[in-house]
Amino acid sequence: MALTTNHYDLVVIGADVAGLVAAALVARRNKRVLVMPHGPAEGTVRLGNLVLPLDTAPVVHMGTPPVQRVFQELGLWQQIRRDHGLVEGMVHWVLPQQRLDLRPPDGRFPEETEREWPLDPVAEAWSLRDRWIHATDEMLDQLLASDNALVADGFWSRRFLSRVASQLPGREVDELEPLPEGHPLRTAAHAVEPWLQHLSPAQLGKAASLRLAGLWAKGPGDVPKGLSHIRKALLQRIELHSGEVKPDLRVAELRIKRGKVVGLSLLGKRDRYGCDHVIVATSPRRLLDGMLPPEHVPKPLATSAQAIVPVAHRFVMHAEIDERGLSPALAGMVICLPAPEHPITPTDSASRATWAAHGVGHTYLRLHPGAREGQRRLSITRVVAPGEELGTLRERVLEELDLRGVLPFCRDHLTLVHSPHDGREATDGRGRPRTDLGAGTAMQVPMSELFGVDGEPSLGVGVLPHGSGLKNLYLAGRLTLPGLGLEGEFAAGMMAAGMVAAPAKSPFSRSPLLSRA
Repeated sequence: MALTTNHYDLVVIGADVAGLVAAALVARRNKRVLVMPHGPAEGTVRLGNLVLPLDTAPVVHMGTPPVQRVFQELGLWQQIRRDHGLVEGMVHWVLPQQRLDLRPPDGRFPEETEREWPLDPVAEAWSLRDRWIHATDEMLDQLLASDNALVADGFWSRRFLSRVASQLPGREVDELEPLPEGHPLRTAAHAVEPWLQHLSPAQLGKAASLRLAGLWAKGPGDVPKGLSHIRKALLQRIELHSGEVKPDLRVAELRIKRGKVVGLSLLGKRDRYGCDHVIVATSPRRLLDGMLPPEHVPKPLATSAQAIVPVAHRFVMHAEIDERGLSPALAGMVICLPAPEHPITPTDSASRATWAAHGVGHTYLRLHPGAREGQRRLSITRVVAPGEELGTLRERVLEELDLRGVLPFCRDHLTLVHSPHDGREATDGRGRPRTDLGAGTAMQVPMSELFGVDGEPSLGVGVLPHGSGLKNLYLAGRLTLPGLGLEGEFAAGMMAAGMVAAPAKSPFSRSPLLSRA
């Protein structure tokens, strides 16, 4: 007979950052917490002696109110603020017909745009855009520092949504109005959106788009080792406050009694864990695929989950290259937009337009120090369509970067090429296996997704409220506020934590963010 062997105040299922934030805060509030990420929670894979990230985007959200507020409560804000800084090197924009080489933050922008578009009103358009960004940031900073948004389901209340919707810029706003339609800089202005957040750019709200543009323009900034650095800090805080992280455990089924989750059973184990609250920090479809008994699935949850579909995926690959094989012009980061001579999948024009609206075909490359002297490491993210052939994608991406002048004639200089997503073993640039790395280099780690939803996202950023329809089962992941990216995950985690345990309020000190709310 299965027995309840452990009891927790909170069990977090999944490894989305929002769940780690909620777990760290609840543990800090003196509750017993268990995180079951269903695999590694650090956001990395190991290849021989290399630890490689699954998310390559720079962490640009560190100065935003939800992130600052969480790290202040966890006692990590000063450390995180010191770690955050400008990305190193240049930011190269490879457009279909132009190339801009900028130095963060936006250094050389006037010179580069004057060279490429000497007769176009670029300066006027960018000035107007900056004014819209500033106005939007003022509004969102106030909104996302407010207790009305960051406790319980405050963001999703009708009164809150209606009040805020009237103050944010709508889709009719043209922040680049002087530039003609179809101008390449219009496309470039939105090029990083598929990299920095989890909602299809086609459904991203104007305010969220301006928010991301403003965060990027301030840097872009990053922390050492990127998002895995943030994940590691949260995991350490969970364990410091006696929380537990058990990546090897898998939930078989949630146990429901009188409309409430009272515990869970585990795959391959006779133990049962009891709990007072559960936060699902992964796709809610996992609940519908057997984790939640069908008779207990609330209809609103089933309807909401079915309305959300992945419209694109982020394919990540890593490479090691002899630095003699790099172009002298490459130093830092590349945003490469698809060109007509390199059509994205599929080939018919109508479908290409649809996929382009989701960011399919965008390629993002970052250059890092290599494992040995004279080597450099490349991390590459390609946005791909659902069902796109992955078996040859490594070669196709490298060929395109070669022809576009980003990695010209690189094949003979590549000593390692690997992706955790395509099920292929690690090779060199000519496809020869890297047997020295041992067995297990062929991986099929799920790709992170860009989501689309049937209907309009709330305020152009939100998809799933925290309530599941069961009393103590909450949703808090990248799907809660996907249009805000990492900032949205921190906000979602804070909201969910407040449903489990309220933060302690000291009579002697008060956060400047709280006092401003």
